[in-house]
Amino acid sequence: MPNDLEQAFGRRKLEVDAEAQGEEYFNDTPVIPPVDAGTKENPIMVPSGYDERPIGYEDPLTHQMVWFNLYAGATFFVPDINLHFKLYFPGDGKLR
Repeated sequence: MPNDLEQAFGRRKLEVDAEAQGEEYFNDTPVIPPVDAGTKENPIMVPSGYDERPIGYEDPLTHQMVWFNLYAGATFFVPDINLHFKLYFPGDGKLR
């Protein structure tokens, strides 16, 4: 009978394969920005190896998680929390 690793597919398969090689495929570490970040001139910089990344934040009124996709090259404003976000590419600056 196949085990969980042998049945993995899609994103989970990519994650399992990377873990087997000692790498991290998905970075799920929270981004804790500097106190002065989040303005239009100084957006919260979010690392990504791709040209888009899902971002989540806690809605201050409902305390529920709200998700949106952040795309390369654009600064995204979230009116609920009055903050700006932007992607950057760590390391060599190249997309995967």
